[in-house]
Amino acid sequence: MKKLFTFILIGLTLNGFSQTLLMDNFNYGANDSLIGVNYNNGWLLVSSTVNPFRATATGLSYTGYAGSGVGNAVPMQNNGQDACKNLKNSQTYTSGSVYTSLLVNVSAAQAAGDYFFGLLPSGSTTLFSARTFIKLSSAGYYKVAISRGSIGTSETISYSADSFALNTTYLFVAKYTFNTVSAVDDSVRLYVISSGIPATEPTNATCSALGGTTPDLANVARVALRQGSATNAATLVVDAIRVSNSWANGPLPVSMNSFKGNLLKNAATLNWSTSSESNNKGFEIERSNNGVDFENIGFVAGAGNSNKLINYSFIDGSVNATIAYYRLKQVDFDGKFSYSETLTLNSDEINFDITPNPFADQITINASNADQVISAEVMDLSGKVKLNASDSGMVNIDTRELSQGIYFIRINNGEKVIVKRIIKN
Repeated sequence: MKKLFTFILIGLTLNGFSQTLLMDNFNYGANDSLIGVNYNNGWLLVSSTVNPFRATATGLSYTGYAGSGVGNAVPMQNNGQDACKNLKNSQTYTSGSVYTSLLVNVSAAQAAGDYFFGLLPSGSTTLFSARTFIKLSSAGYYKVAISRGSIGTSETISYSADSFALNTTYLFVAKYTFNTVSAVDDSVRLYVISSGIPATEPTNATCSALGGTTPDLANVARVALRQGSATNAATLVVDAIRVSNSWANGPLPVSMNSFKGNLLKNAATLNWSTSSESNNKGFEIERSNNGVDFENIGFVAGAGNSNKLINYSFIDGSVNATIAYYRLKQVDFDGKFSYSETLTLNSDEINFDITPNPFADQITINASNADQVISAEVMDLSGKVKLNASDSGMVNIDTRELSQGIYFIRINNGEKVIVKRIIKN
């Protein structure tokens, strides 16, 4: 896919820690609607008012999955309402891969088959991709497939060689990958997992679709649930939908929200947070002076099991370099582990977080030093200053008057000046 790549600046101190882009455990009241004037569950109507989506009284369970047994679930019939939900903070993704994991329990399937889940670009309720299909294969069993777009002359699908049992809960992981050679080369893969959660992405997908003639998505911005046609679609229950830009933060048990830090003189302060944990013993903190060779310098105990936001911190008071590299080794009670991406801290840099980016109504600039006085100016592409503000430690800029498009933000702390590109959606 040929695209204009946009850089999402999470912070000058952050070297790519993965994010959970959406998490919905359907933790609503039993029989609550996903959509409606009396509800605020974040789902948007795609089509139909027949068989509206309503939460069950209990959720699905899958050992080791962060959303297992949390909240309720949503039944899907073979005919009825379709709905979609935007990613967190209305984010859009245009590069890399997007992983969507969800628990699925199919009670009935039909021979023709139809899709029940898909991804959508921003503002769309029709341009489905990563369409995930279910069809009956034999008595008591079904097969799955995934497609890049609408089935027909432009796209074909191949159902999985494996069959899956009705009335059994499986972990589905749908992966959408942006490619850059042409406008029709993005790929989709589906993994159906029956027990456990692989620490790394499996080599072989259950089924996949690579290329075709359907135009690639401009971005991934929404997940969609679809109840399909009465003659083709399955009857099922879905639960615990999670969207991330990495395997580690999608289906894996611990969902990391952020990993940040600052280095002042000989002390580094590290801060990170999780939005859900399952079987989490804790975090080993590892440091390196060259970004290659790491040593364990400490341990912070985890919460075990949690579905709420938890903040963690660690102070390394023995840094003997102007640049230090850190990573977290998240360890389960059963010994399984996974690594965060590497965080690079430089004591000579101005350390700021600029969030969100892309932005809508406001930008916030946080300095690594709360006492640091900073000023910020938002400029258009011609260099004209459109907005400005200053304060100590943190600056908020109201951006509602700006039109959609690309801007630059210039930040000055009295010693150094940096300029970064930002985007308004």
